[in-house]
Amino acid sequence: MKYYFRDLLTLLISLFILSGCENPSKVGLDVNPDDQIQGALIDDLPISAVTVKESSTSTKGSYQHPLGYLKDPTIGESSASIQLALNEVAASDSRIPANAIIDSAIMVFDYGVDFFGDSLNSTTTVEVKQLSAPFDFNKDYPSDEAWAVEAEIFGSKTLNKFAYRDSIRIHTIISSKDTVIKVGPQLRIPLDANKIKKLFDGNLDSATFANNTFFQNRIKGFQVSINKSAQTGIGGIVHLAINSNQNGLMVYYKLPGSTDQKIKSYSVSAQNAVSSLSNEYSTAVTDQLANPEGNFETVYVQSPAGLRTKLSLPTLSSLKDQNLIINKAELIIYTDTDATGTAFTKQAPRLTLYREDIAGQRVPLPDGDTRTVTLSTGETRNVRDPRSFGLAFGGVYDKDKKSYTFILTSYIQDILKSKINNSTFYVAPASNVEKTIVPYELNVYSGYRAILGGNSNEAHKMKLNIYYTKAK
Repeated sequence: MKYYFRDLLTLLISLFILSGCENPSKVGLDVNPDDQIQGALIDDLPISAVTVKESSTSTKGSYQHPLGYLKDPTIGESSASIQLALNEVAASDSRIPANAIIDSAIMVFDYGVDFFGDSLNSTTTVEVKQLSAPFDFNKDYPSDEAWAVEAEIFGSKTLNKFAYRDSIRIHTIISSKDTVIKVGPQLRIPLDANKIKKLFDGNLDSATFANNTFFQNRIKGFQVSINKSAQTGIGGIVHLAINSNQNGLMVYYKLPGSTDQKIKSYSVSAQNAVSSLSNEYSTAVTDQLANPEGNFETVYVQSPAGLRTKLSLPTLSSLKDQNLIINKAELIIYTDTDATGTAFTKQAPRLTLYREDIAGQRVPLPDGDTRTVTLSTGETRNVRDPRSFGLAFGGVYDKDKKSYTFILTSYIQDILKSKINNSTFYVAPASNVEKTIVPYELNVYSGYRAILGGNSNEAHKMKLNIYYTKAK
């Protein structure tokens, strides 16, 4: 019992002592004000912002290939087509028998993971035409290549939406039997059976047709594009993830006197397909493209291989001799909802930042460096900057705040220490394919855009907040 009262008395004395303090959190050692770390904020550094054109690139071997026509009411018109070559039928005669009765000929492509546009209020017509010259397997076609095609339409399909998320059931031939199977989302474009039968003419000499050079010179290749004049609504850009195992031209046919359906499959791979991109920009965009050293209230970013925004910090160097330790630096970029208007308000779900080295090559900022290398053994090794925040670097669109936020702590510190001698960097849309890294290469894997407020935009002001302490 005596121990019980002793413990109670100790508790009461402790409560009296703590109640005499103004703030219990101050219990402990006193801190000399001269030794206390003081934080401060710089949030008024000017940021120059201007829209610049992305460079052209080769899209051969891409994860996804863009296809579509987007009539953006703010930025302008963007179109993407796909050019491809067909492979010969593996270990078989690539001709279609002269007496064959074709049930259907279909150009088949797997959908990718991206669509950007208005799928609810648009109607799109996809067309297939033959290339005028053979597709060159050894050429890295640039993304702004102007392709010549024949006027004749081999096939088309009108879509109320790109069903890039919907699995479908199809008829195919398995063990010589017509079978219904379920496959992932696909774009299936019916082609004219007579034109296909004529192109793969079974009356031609089999040995001649089996020659690869003859085959490619005859078939040439195809373009998949959008009929712009037939489109209603804003439209959009979808992506196709071409799979050589099940994509290409499928010809289903029967021979006279037989009910057995047969199939000829002419596959297409990502290495045998390239994108062609073109744009007709609005006056607001072309004014900036003609003045790449300017500074604008509203700036634009767009993919694939469309527009990026160049940002620079012209007065940051004035802080170099002040012995600042950067505790945190964050860039906040707001969308310019006034410039966007109400006709089409979608913004890119994610943006990325990167800079260029002295050779003009794109490199990640240290805070968003997620680089890896693959060794000859097949092992993947992390080579990123140890200060990297990984995906926490930022860039995801905050729909409530209508903004994107990035961490630039190490980048700003490196500039102040002259480890990086250029305060110019770029913002661009990030691909939805590259979800586990911070991308910095040219984006051809998505069709996003965003309309952003610059630093001089009072209503949607871009801001760089630098929290620092001063070293003694």
